Amino acid sequence: MINENMLSELSGAAAVKFTAAVCTLGCRVNQYESDCIISEFINLGFEIKDFNSDSGDLCDVYVMNTCTVTAGSDKKSKQMIRRAKKLNPNAIIAVCGCFSQKNPEVLKYDLQADIVCGTSEKTKIPQIALDILKNNSHETNIYVKDISKYRNYENVNAYQSEKTRAYIKIQDGCDANCSYCIIPQVRGCVKSREYQDIYNEVKRFNDMNCHEVVLTGIEISSYGKDFKNKNISLVNFLEKLDSEPELNNITSIRLSSIEPSLLKKDFIDRLAELNKITNHFHLSLQSGSTRILNLMRRKYNAETVIQNIEYAKEKIKDLILTADIIVGFPNETDEDFEKTVNIIKLLNIYHTHIFTYSKRPGTDAADFDNQIREDIKNARSKRLSEICGKIKEDIHKNCIDRAFDVIIEDFDGGFYTAKTRNFIDVKIKVKDNVNLHGTVQKIKITDFDKDFIYGELNEQPVC
Repeated sequence: MINENMLSELSGAAAVKFTAAVCTLGCRVNQYESDCIISEFINLGFEIKDFNSDSGDLCDVYVMNTCTVTAGSDKKSKQMIRRAKKLNPNAIIAVCGCFSQKNPEVLKYDLQADIVCGTSEKTKIPQIALDILKNNSHETNIYVKDISKYRNYENVNAYQSEKTRAYIKIQDGCDANCSYCIIPQVRGCVKSREYQDIYNEVKRFNDMNCHEVVLTGIEISSYGKDFKNKNISLVNFLEKLDSEPELNNITSIRLSSIEPSLLKKDFIDRLAELNKITNHFHLSLQSGSTRILNLMRRKYNAETVIQNIEYAKEKIKDLILTADIIVGFPNETDEDFEKTVNIIKLLNIYHTHIFTYSKRPGTDAADFDNQIREDIKNARSKRLSEICGKIKEDIHKNCIDRAFDVIIEDFDGGFYTAKTRNFIDVKIKVKDNVNLHGTVQKIKITDFDKDFIYGELNEQPVC
């Protein structure tokens, strides 16, 4: 979603001289930060190419924005770096993100990247790359800083988004000490973004006719806890943003992953009164067993989660839940796993991101006794996936003959794709060859399968 006036303002009249592509791995925070990197490339006159394009175009610069949340994430990050080097051996290879924050020497000596940044100062990459191109020098440059010394939010901005919905980062870092998680070591402490900076960015996307923003961060539930004004919290912030009169094009404000411990009665009561907050929560749930949650050092127990969500469903109409689950955590018994199965069923969770536990060196859980065998972990993951698939299909069935307002996204295989306000996957068949991308349309659901609900357009668009 690049506004032509904004693009002109950023790049001026200068002719495009160099090309760049950005590969994003991991979470929505990385997606937002990649949007910021791309914006800076455009500002310097680069032409942006698709990293996954089959056209065969070679780029002068490839940026890999990496993830390290699991062992699989590390492997994927290395694969993408090698792929970029294979695409164009003469290109500048820049690597940033969580994997590079933890492993700068690996990137310098083993993978021979030209530019290595960590989780801070990513937007300096375009200027560094431009200097290298102008000087024709490929000497490795490492800019990984001690993340523990960053106590304030690094205010970068995105002037474009590759998606119909725009990601807006509102905080960084995490003060939790979960036994399995490496992220606080690579992202540092909680750092909240000032309200005015967030509003300015949301307003910019509003003026680009964007209809939905996704508020993201490493732990958005902790928003405001680092401010001197202790009266600032996530719900205070949401109430203020929801009421802004000039955000007239923004119809939906979506929250990214939130802690179940946040969903207390007062929070739900206040959230239910807001007009733009979507009726969808993505829960950082991890397990349905209180014993395992304690071993993970999470801030809630299963019983409280159930109580909070049952109340939330009473107060928020058509609330849909998605969740993260870790399967095969050390000491997880069959009984513990069954408790996770039961909570997924009880809460009727629409979609589950299932992570098979893998050891992360430097975390306490990596040294726990009673590590679970791989075959057991895989069997549990498969069973949970099948159960979640059935729940999703049942939810789809219950949508038949209902009407929804949706933001039209991509066109694929004769269908437009979209998501309902409460995050149900939709496909829409259209008769005319008309471009509906980015518009809000009212649809009526006529069919379903295990992956999608299918709808028909109303004759009149919403906006």
